[in-house]
Amino acid sequence: MFKKLSLLLSSLYFFSNTASAQVLENYDFHAPTCEEKCMSYFNDTASGVNNVNAFLLAKMTEMMYLERLDYQMRYISNDCKVIDTIESTVAFRSYSVVKDSNFQSVYAARFSHYFNNPLEEEAYHNTHKSEEGAEEHTYFKFIHKLHVHDARFLGIKYQSGLDPELILISTPTTIFILFRGTDDVEKNEWAEWLGTDFRINQTPAGGALAGTSIHTGFWLSFDLIRDELIESLARFDAKDKKIWVAGHSLGAALSIITGMYLKSYGLNVQNVYAYACPRTIGNKAFIKKSKELLPNRIQRFEYFQDPVTMLWAPGFKYEYVGQRNWYDHEEAGNYKLYKNTGERVVVTGPFSRYPYIDTTDIKEANRIRRNQLGGTTVIGMGMLQYHNPQWYVKATYAQLTEEEKEHLPKVDDSYPYLYSGRKDSK
Repeated sequence: MFKKLSLLLSSLYFFSNTASAQVLENYDFHAPTCEEKCMSYFNDTASGVNNVNAFLLAKMTEMMYLERLDYQMRYISNDCKVIDTIESTVAFRSYSVVKDSNFQSVYAARFSHYFNNPLEEEAYHNTHKSEEGAEEHTYFKFIHKLHVHDARFLGIKYQSGLDPELILISTPTTIFILFRGTDDVEKNEWAEWLGTDFRINQTPAGGALAGTSIHTGFWLSFDLIRDELIESLARFDAKDKKIWVAGHSLGAALSIITGMYLKSYGLNVQNVYAYACPRTIGNKAFIKKSKELLPNRIQRFEYFQDPVTMLWAPGFKYEYVGQRNWYDHEEAGNYKLYKNTGERVVVTGPFSRYPYIDTTDIKEANRIRRNQLGGTTVIGMGMLQYHNPQWYVKATYAQLTEEEKEHLPKVDDSYPYLYSGRKDSK
């Protein structure tokens, strides 16, 4: 049995082989049966690594990216077949109709059937909160702040900015906070990269995290949405619910900061799942604080040679936060998960360090070492393919039992453009 979901878009563009666009009205799709109420299998009291939770959050986190959500909706509408008439990634992004302005509606349309309760928009919750049964609904709230300004470096003028985005999903018992990573360059012309990601100097944190120092770009990005997030959590009665926080890349760093901040205010932060997380978040005081607030409840997930998980900042005293969980290569290692691996490292380049993988299997240890060192001596553009959030969806899915897979969504390998060397890459 399929559930029909209406996507609240006025138009959607599909490409022909000549790159002409056809406008489609009233775009609908049918959600696969295996996705219906799949969040009922989510264990909201789990600590450490729960494989089902890791897969579901990886899947929902991937769809935080505008171009991926847009493609996914087309893909499902096309009977889960790759849209092979799109000429290139650039062309696809140019005609994407999922924007920040309609993201909340599109995201809710994609995922509302994951939950047990009827979907209602956040505005309904504000006006009907006191009505009987209102607390039984699932609500989606998108929070987005943009701050861009002109800056100069060595006389060169450029745009620098902060652009944090998150979706807040409130159910009767649990709240999910999912962060987007750094947007495509096409969206803000490097502003977020320069104003957030590359501001690697440390700054004193404020509020409940006072006494610690945090990556300046990450802290300022969180600070920009902090007040609205706190207000939204109050409206959704967060004090009486369990909170799960997750994100990819920049979103992973923000998820860790957010989880710690909310926990320090007495909210019940159950776990933080940080996919493809940078290793440059906070100083030693920040790490000590994380262990006090969320012991064994910050999980970092890394895939093979993902360069973002290996970058470091020479001259800055960054420490590693949370517990490291590393997935081996798709083909060579079949996504084997190494939980809580050690943080011992060897310098492999001016901005990269290779983290050891602890294993008693000497042959496997040597293979992993060769594979990683072969690509991490100098981090190059070719390695960026391993930062693709789809790898984390695939890797977490590979950890599931066959019985678990029967009740959960499938892997939709539906946005191939960041895979290098594949026949379906563009």
